[in-house]
Amino acid sequence: MNIYDFDNTIYDGDSNKDIIKYAFKKYPGLVFKTLRKTKKINKDYKRGLVEFERVKETMLSFIFQIENYPKFINDFVDSHIKKIKPWYMARKTENDVIISASYELWIGVFASRLGVKNVIATRTDAEGKILGRNCKGEEKVRRLYEILPAAQVASAYSDDESDVPLLNIATRAYVIKGNKMSTYFKGYKF
Repeated sequence: MNIYDFDNTIYDGDSNKDIIKYAFKKYPGLVFKTLRKTKKINKDYKRGLVEFERVKETMLSFIFQIENYPKFINDFVDSHIKKIKPWYMARKTENDVIISASYELWIGVFASRLGVKNVIATRTDAEGKILGRNCKGEEKVRRLYEILPAAQVASAYSDDESDVPLLNIATRAYVIKGNKMSTYFKGYKF
């Protein structure tokens, strides 16, 4: 199987930032209020008083305050599907696995639009509370083997050093910078 990180790997940009910008155009007051709260809780995170998951929940909490947020998510994906990189579109298969720290809430919709069945991403409940851990670093590998215990990773693709654990379990691994692909090796300097 082939495993792909999402943000800045197969998607041109950071979908978390993009959904905030998209929402700001439609719900500026709601997003502004949420970002003010995020700034405060981020200070607590930097002092070691709260986990990163609380910061992320706060930053994206506006989504769950939008009446009919599933429609909002679908509209966001429809308007941003064009940001899927052409190199990925040329090689994608339905058996790919997309693994992302972004919320499954929209990564799942992107995957569905792309015809990709397997998605592993940060999970939330209906109120926006993160279930478990943020799907990043070692958590991506743990979740992969939790969901697909017999996974044999032929290729893995990522743009970020936090995905080294994922890249290390692949037979072939690649680092993506923009539309450029480089072969990953242990000791690779990101």
